[in-house]
Amino acid sequence: MDRCVVALTSSSVNEEAYSEIQTQLDAHEVTPQLIIFFSEIDMLWFFSQKLKVRYPDAVVIGSSTYVNYTSEGYSHCGASVMVINSGVEVSAGLLFDIDRHPNMYKAHIKAAMDKLSSLENTCCLEFMTAFGKGEELVLDTFEEVLSETGITVAGGSAGTMPDRSETYVALNGDIFKQTCAFVFIHNLNGKIGFYRENIFKPTSYRFSATYADCEERTVMEYNNEPAAEIISRALNVSVEQLSQELSSHPMGRIVDGSINITEADKVFPDGSISYFSTIYNHTKLLLLETDNIRRVWNETVQRVKNDFEKPSFTISINCLSRSKLFEKESSFGEFVNVLRNYGKYIGVSGYGEQLNFIHLNQTMILIVFE
Repeated sequence: MDRCVVALTSSSVNEEAYSEIQTQLDAHEVTPQLIIFFSEIDMLWFFSQKLKVRYPDAVVIGSSTYVNYTSEGYSHCGASVMVINSGVEVSAGLLFDIDRHPNMYKAHIKAAMDKLSSLENTCCLEFMTAFGKGEELVLDTFEEVLSETGITVAGGSAGTMPDRSETYVALNGDIFKQTCAFVFIHNLNGKIGFYRENIFKPTSYRFSATYADCEERTVMEYNNEPAAEIISRALNVSVEQLSQELSSHPMGRIVDGSINITEADKVFPDGSISYFSTIYNHTKLLLLETDNIRRVWNETVQRVKNDFEKPSFTISINCLSRSKLFEKESSFGEFVNVLRNYGKYIGVSGYGEQLNFIHLNQTMILIVFE
């Protein structure tokens, strides 16, 4: 039996979509220990229930996504499912009220962790709902419990189509708002690798956030000037045109040699700019621009190949804005093919990426299992 099986459907009809997935899984006679699944938002509840009823002994975790992309192909409609049949030990839980008080539920993290036989070669995969500005609070909660354990936290904020303003996560038959679903995965067959891909490079423009509202993730001033005015001047566009430029020119913080990316959300009439992750007062930032994307893809492939002769399976968390950029450039199919270098894989595309207790935007995270 294959250790990992991936299935994909492009149907938006619940019964038809699940039937297609089940047929693919039955062909492999799966006996899941862990099921990871993603779907268009209105289908998530149906798949969560169906998969848990069909496989009651498995941990079933997932989230809504902007697009399903897997080693079997990709589709905006329908659902994708990854089944892990062997070689893992898993334990799952939930953090509630993530927009305000996820720390109240930190005992759920420890309870799940304590069920594992070993913390070696173990990660914590998490998916949390978007739009509540709670990602940093959740990561602080994980860090409080896990900072001394050697366990890496990796995951993403759920996705949906851009015209929707709600997302959901799923665990063991139910779906949730304002919640983080997580699962500890102890790899019994070897190591786990974590990779971060960044398709942006610094411009010559440097800024300091001199007036920011951290709770609202909004910057009023850079370098003591209205944020929109100084950024639009750097990009040589009018303030009215700025919002069209910001997705291809996010802000970056250099931390330990890596660039942590923060993407703009809205430009307001008062000249302030809101973001999808928090920018703190006095933070030093770089204005970024797109790098050579295909070269970056190839560099990531080489990094993984240097560490893993033959990956068993991989989980990808790809920012929704990256997915839209690749679609705009008609290269999303090529991106999906490049990811086949990492073995069988499944991916989610949403509103944030998390790694090592850091909340990122416009990034791809890879979790690669030996």
